[in-house]
Amino acid sequence: MKYRPDIDALRAVAVGAVVLSHLSIAGFSGGFSGVDIFFVISGYLITNFLLQRASAGRISLGEFYFRRARRILPMALLVLVLTCLAALLLFSQLKAVQVATDSYWAALFLANLHLIQQSTDYFNHGFDQSVVQHYWSLAVEEQFYLVFPLVVIAVVAMARKLGSVKRQTVLTWVIATGATLSLVWAIWQGSTEPATAYFSSATRAYELAVGALLATLAFGKKTKVSVRRSTIASLGAVAAFAISFVALNASLGFPSYLALLPTLAAAAFIWADLSNTKVSVLSRIFTSKAMVYVGKISFSIYLIHWPVLIFTRSLLPDLANSWMYAPTVIAVTVGFSALGYRFVETPVRRLELPTTKRSSKQRFVMVGAATVAILGLASSALAMTGGTLNTAHVFADSGSKTPDKYKPDASGPTSSPTPSDSATSKPTSTPSPTESVSASPSASPSVKPTVKPTDPPEPPAEPKLAALLSKWLPKIQDGLALTRVPDDLDPPIASLLGQRGAQWAQCMDPSFHQPTCSYGPVNAAHTAVILGDSYALAIYPMVIEALGLKDWHIIGLNQRECMVSDIVPWSWSDAGADSSCPDHRAWVNQYIKQNQPDLVVLSDQVYHPIADGNKKAVDNHDALWQAGLDSALSKLSKLSKNIVYFGLPTSQQGLVDCVQAGNQLGERCTGHYSWLSHYVQTQSNLASKYGIPFIDSNDWTCSNGDCPAIIDKTPVYWDGSHFTQTFAAKMAPLFRAFLIENGLL
Repeated sequence: MKYRPDIDALRAVAVGAVVLSHLSIAGFSGGFSGVDIFFVISGYLITNFLLQRASAGRISLGEFYFRRARRILPMALLVLVLTCLAALLLFSQLKAVQVATDSYWAALFLANLHLIQQSTDYFNHGFDQSVVQHYWSLAVEEQFYLVFPLVVIAVVAMARKLGSVKRQTVLTWVIATGATLSLVWAIWQGSTEPATAYFSSATRAYELAVGALLATLAFGKKTKVSVRRSTIASLGAVAAFAISFVALNASLGFPSYLALLPTLAAAAFIWADLSNTKVSVLSRIFTSKAMVYVGKISFSIYLIHWPVLIFTRSLLPDLANSWMYAPTVIAVTVGFSALGYRFVETPVRRLELPTTKRSSKQRFVMVGAATVAILGLASSALAMTGGTLNTAHVFADSGSKTPDKYKPDASGPTSSPTPSDSATSKPTSTPSPTESVSASPSASPSVKPTVKPTDPPEPPAEPKLAALLSKWLPKIQDGLALTRVPDDLDPPIASLLGQRGAQWAQCMDPSFHQPTCSYGPVNAAHTAVILGDSYALAIYPMVIEALGLKDWHIIGLNQRECMVSDIVPWSWSDAGADSSCPDHRAWVNQYIKQNQPDLVVLSDQVYHPIADGNKKAVDNHDALWQAGLDSALSKLSKLSKNIVYFGLPTSQQGLVDCVQAGNQLGERCTGHYSWLSHYVQTQSNLASKYGIPFIDSNDWTCSNGDCPAIIDKTPVYWDGSHFTQTFAAKMAPLFRAFLIENGLL
C-alpha cells in the first residue's frame, strides 16, 4: 500500500482532540472520540496489509506480530519505564506501587481489563486516575489483533477455491457480521454497564471493523475518487468530527451507537483520499508538512501526554490551575514526542524480520528494544514484589478490617438482643478527644463497685463542648503544621484503600423499603436513625461512640447518592435521573413517622448532580438543591422534634494521591473551606428556620479556613471526602457534648 499523508494528518486530528479533551479545553468535551478515529485507521491499515499478504499467497503470523511489536512496543514500554521511575522518585511509596501495578497490566496489554475491574467499584472514584490509564486503548487493539488475523487466515483457507473476488466478499460478510454483533453488544452493555462498556474490547471491536470493512470493499479496486466526491466526503467527515468533539459525552453509555459518528466519519475521510486531490483547501491542509508531522509523532504524543498531565496536576497544583497549564503540557508533550519519534520509533521501524546475517546496527537496535522490554516488566515487578519499595511493609495493614463495634448486626435490624449484645455493649459515656477511643470504660476490665448498691456514686459530669474544643483545636493547628506523614499514623495510608469497611458494602444500598443497618439491642431504651447518602454513612462511628450501644439501638436509612434534599439525583455517570431516591426518601419519612425515633441524624453532600426534569441541572443546580432542602427539612421537622444536622465537610485530595516522595505532604493535602462555605451557610440557615440544631463540621476539622489531612495522627478522610472510621470516632465526644447542650441527649 502506498504511503497516505492524509492518514497521518487524520492521526493528528485524532490525537489533538484527545489531548485537548483531557486538558478540559472548551469545545472538546467529546475529544475522547479521537481514540475511535485511531481504531478505524488501525483497522483499515492492518486489513490492507493482511489482504496484500493473502493475495501474494500466504499470511505469516510471525511477520504480522513482528510488525505490530516493532510499531508498538519500543515507545509503549519506554514510557512505562520512565513513568515508573518518575513515580518512584516523586510519589509516595504506596502511590508508586499503584503506578507499578497499573504499568504491569499495561505492559501485558491487559490495561482495559484491569480498569474494568476497578471502575465498577463506586468507592474508588475518590482516588486519582491511573497515570497509565490511557493504555486501555492499546490493550483493546492488541486483543483484537490476537483474533482478527486468525479469522482472516481461516476465511482465506476456507474460501481458497472461490477465487480472490469471492474470497474477499466472504471476508467482507464475516467482518460485517462481527461488527454488527459488536455494535449490538455495545448498545446493550452501554445501557446496563457503562463503565465496562467503555473499556471493553467486545464493544469497541465494531470500530476497528469499520476500518476493516472499508479495506475489504476498496482493496484491489483502481477507481479513483472524483474531486467532487472527495470534497463532499471529506467536508462531511470534518463536520462530523467537529460535532463529535463538541457534543459527545463519554458517560452516555459510550461507545454504544454514538461512536458510529466519529468512526463512519473517519471511514469517509479515508475513502476521500485527499492525498490524490491537490485542488481543494482541505487537501492542502491535510497534506501539509505540519499536519503530517504531528500525525507521524501522534503515537508518542498519545503515550506521553497523559503521564505529563497527571504528574503536573499532582505535583504542581498552582500551575494546573493557571492558564499556563495547557500550553505547558502541550509543549512538554510535543517536545518529548519528537525525541521519541526520532530516536526510538524511527530506528526500530527500520528493523526487518531477523535473518541469519544481521548488521551491527540491527543488533544494536534489537538489543536496545529487548532491554527496554525487560526494564518495562522488571520496573513494574520490582515495585510489586519487594525490591527497594518493601511492599510487604506498605501493604501490611491494607486489609483494613472493620472493628466489630462498627459492623452491623448480622441478624438484621429486626433481630432480638442476644447475650453477646449485652456483654459487649458500650456505655453511654465516651472518651474526650484528648483520650484514645480504646481507653473508654467499655474497653476496661470490669471492676466491682466499692460502694453499697443502695448508695451509687454520682456519675462524672459530662464535659462541656467549649472545654473539649479548647483541647481539640490545637490538634487541628498541629495538623496544618505537618510537612510529612507521621511515622505512627493510625491508620496507615496503605489501609485507606480499603477503609470503607464492611458497612460500606452492607449498609449503602438497601433492599426495597427497609433499614440498611442496625447496631445495638433492638429493645434498647432509645432509638436513633441516621439518614442521608454516603456522607451519612461515614459518620456511623461518631454516632455509635457518642451514644453507645447499651441504651441505644442505632439504625441506618442510607442510600448512595441520595441526598437529604428533596430532589431527584442525576447519576454521576450521566446515565439519567435516579427515581429510586425520591421513593426511598418518602419511605424514610414514613418510617420516622411510624417508629418515632428518639434522635434523627442527618448528613449528606450538596454538590451531587441534580435532575431538572428529564435533563441534568447546570446553572440552576444550587437553586434546586436549596428549594429541595427547604422542603425536606420542613417535612422532617413535622415528623420529629429531635433532629441534628451534621453539615458538609470540606473535601480535599486523598492522602493516597497527595502524599509525595519521602512521605512529604503535597499542597493538595490541605483543603480550603472557602469554596463551599455558601453551601454550609445555606444548610445552617435552613436548619435554623425549622429549629434543627446544626453542626458545621468544618469547625471541628479546619482552622481559619484551612483543613489538614491529618489531625491527632489520624487521617481525616480515606478518599479526601469521607471520614475514616478512626477519625469519625474521635469526633464522638464533640458530637455527644453538642447533643447534650442542645437538649437532644
